[in-house]
Amino acid sequence: MDTTYTFPLQRLSGLHESATATQQLKPLVLVACGSYSPCTFLHLRMFEMARDHARANGWVVVGGYLSPVNDGYHKKGLAASNHRVAMCELAVQDSDWLMVDSWEARAPAYSPTAKVLDHFHDEINVKRGGVECEVTDEWTGEVRRERRQARIMLLAGSDLILTMSEPGVWSEKDVCSLSYFGSYYSFY
Repeated sequence: MDTTYTFPLQRLSGLHESATATQQLKPLVLVACGSYSPCTFLHLRMFEMARDHARANGWVVVGGYLSPVNDGYHKKGLAASNHRVAMCELAVQDSDWLMVDSWEARAPAYSPTAKVLDHFHDEINVKRGGVECEVTDEWTGEVRRERRQARIMLLAGSDLILTMSEPGVWSEKDVCSLSYFGSYYSFY
């Protein structure tokens, strides 16, 4: 892995809507933390299914992130983080909305999922002020730009969900913070 870290924004899209819409569109960012050892077709399919479901429920998915876990996770058979990040990058190279964030993999130690979601919230909503939205008034045609806070939502597979019932794996505080962020679950 390169020694410098830059938060990936290259595929984070903006939002475009009509000002006379009955409900304001809501930007959503999906984040899936995992070992990705290896990254599989089902990981990518989980993102597509979640995006379809989110769209059907009034969200606009403006980006999706794979966040490979740190080597300190010590999962049996876990490939080195630089290899897992590279596999994920290859898996999403043709996507127009999925990205890989290496922040978790680069951290000096394992980071709980709640801390990783805080990182995404900080990068997108705090440092950048949210997602740029272009709003067009249907009557006047006037276009204005505004920034909206994106909802950061955990996209989790069954393996991650199962760990929540294992004593000592998740702190109560972290499980509660997931209710703040929200979650999409995919059982594969």
